[in-house]
Amino acid sequence: MASTQSHADQPPAPTQSGKARHRWLKAISQTPFHINYRGTTGTVIWQRPTEMRLLAGARMLPDADAPRRADGTLGFTAKFAASLRADFAGSYDPRTFVTTKDIVLRSVNEVGHFLYFAGTNSWLILHDDAGHTIDELTKY
Repeated sequence: MASTQSHADQPPAPTQSGKARHRWLKAISQTPFHINYRGTTGTVIWQRPTEMRLLAGARMLPDADAPRRADGTLGFTAKFAASLRADFAGSYDPRTFVTTKDIVLRSVNEVGHFLYFAGTNSWLILHDDAGHTIDELTKY
């Protein structure tokens, strides 16, 4: 016998937010994540929920390669990156753009701003030794 229940009587399907959610796990705090994007390289450890340790020796995109508006001025992301870089001015060589000390940033996104002026989803850029992204390993 066919169901006589109409679609209006059924509960609505759950909706998903468009933004991914990531969870820090103690086990992940020992995993090195590697960056190789647009000429930048580095290794990051997600050591605490709001602490991403960028290890010394990371190669940054030079300031001259910061994205600019049509009129030549720095946009929001480049200004934010410049302020982050100013905060850690003694932690990298401004001639070579290689970090000389470990730097603790607050998020995956800050790592992206600091190294390569953002412009992409950094959750997909950081990979572990097996090639898994930090997004795959921490999304819930």
